[in-house]
Amino acid sequence: MLQLPLNVQLDDSAQFDNFFKADNLQLVSRLEQLLADSGDFIYIWGSPQTGKTHLAQALCHAFNSRHLSAAYLPLDNPEFTAEILDGMSFMDLVCIDNLEKVLSIPEWEIALFDLYNRLKQDNKLLVIFSHASPSNLPIQLADLQSRLTAMEIYRLEGLNDSQKIELFKTRASNRGLDISDEVIQFILSRYSRKLNDLMAILDKLDTSSIALKRKVTIPLVKEILD
Repeated sequence: MLQLPLNVQLDDSAQFDNFFKADNLQLVSRLEQLLADSGDFIYIWGSPQTGKTHLAQALCHAFNSRHLSAAYLPLDNPEFTAEILDGMSFMDLVCIDNLEKVLSIPEWEIALFDLYNRLKQDNKLLVIFSHASPSNLPIQLADLQSRLTAMEIYRLEGLNDSQKIELFKTRASNRGLDISDEVIQFILSRYSRKLNDLMAILDKLDTSSIALKRKVTIPLVKEILD
């Protein structure tokens, strides 16, 4: 796998197989299709906690597993400068995460515009993830906005409560935990519903139930989390 500067590493657990697709089945299938394509430019936007980073890294993992070069560039990294985009056009795939973090900065917008044009000329792949559609971002460079709005655009849908319950049960089952719908409903009603927080709660319950040798029940949840 290509080692990027500044110690950017992919999370080994970020895979297509363990992404909870729910209402995003078509989008995930489209990304998997990119392994056989060239020259496609895809823009994906969604609110926080919808799994954008998971999908971005899963896509890079898929390319690396086929011995194809993929660059994952999280633009929320404060150590990055616009120069990191120079020379990226030789990659089979450039995957940009957190685009919104560098917009309205002239050197970044020019570098993104140049990268877009080089990748298009070389028939390479570009996938961009952001929290909003191109038309709703503070892009100052009109040519960059026109390029982004011309991409194939998808919205990444978040999970509703029933889907969060299903995901929680699936992840718990994978750990060998039997957690009832009643317990999960209690967690959703009393604690944070953000996916990252729910997975952190699952970690705590898993560790504590093993240590205490107790089944995960509402009293145990209260004891551990309150």
